Amino acid sequence: MEEIIRTFKDKKPYIIFSVLLFCGGFLLGFFLFKENPDFFLNNINKMFGNILKISRAFKEKSPIYITGMIFQNNIRALIIMIFGGILLGVVPFFVILFNGLLIGVMLAINLYEGNTLAFFLSAIFPHAIFEIPAIIAGGAFGMKTGFNIVFPGPYKRWELLRNNLRSSILALGILVPMLFIAAGIEALITPHIAKLFV
Repeated sequence: MEEIIRTFKDKKPYIIFSVLLFCGGFLLGFFLFKENPDFFLNNINKMFGNILKISRAFKEKSPIYITGMIFQNNIRALIIMIFGGILLGVVPFFVILFNGLLIGVMLAINLYEGNTLAFFLSAIFPHAIFEIPAIIAGGAFGMKTGFNIVFPGPYKRWELLRNNLRSSILALGILVPMLFIAAGIEALITPHIAKLFV
């Protein structure tokens, strides 16, 4: 476990950058929707395809099935971000930015439809306290891999790539359970909390 925790120690600047990138995407999504809500409402299926699919499943499937759907969706995003870093860090950069943008758009749609901020937070916060940090950390690992490929300094790129990939695999030992917990909360707990604010 100590070895897994050590993999996070040199990621601090990348985690900070990922947080800023996520927040920037959030603000971008929120204000872009404000400028042109019709565009987003007309393309909602393209932007929120998986989210809408999961939302429909809440009415038809068991909570265990929904937990699996959410977990699978989030694990896919995590793997793409962490190991997509080998493409010069471009993949995790845009995945984090896009995730922030989606949540910004979701907030804007929520307010546009007359729902309260309390309802939005109740529908996001319970599971997001595990999900968003895991996604941001995954992006940080991916971006460090990309940064080291572009700017290896005095080290060999292959050696840096090998070390970064090893660290990323070890980090899954923390990030995967976080996403599993988040999926369980989203399927089993979040809907009940959100109902209190309807």
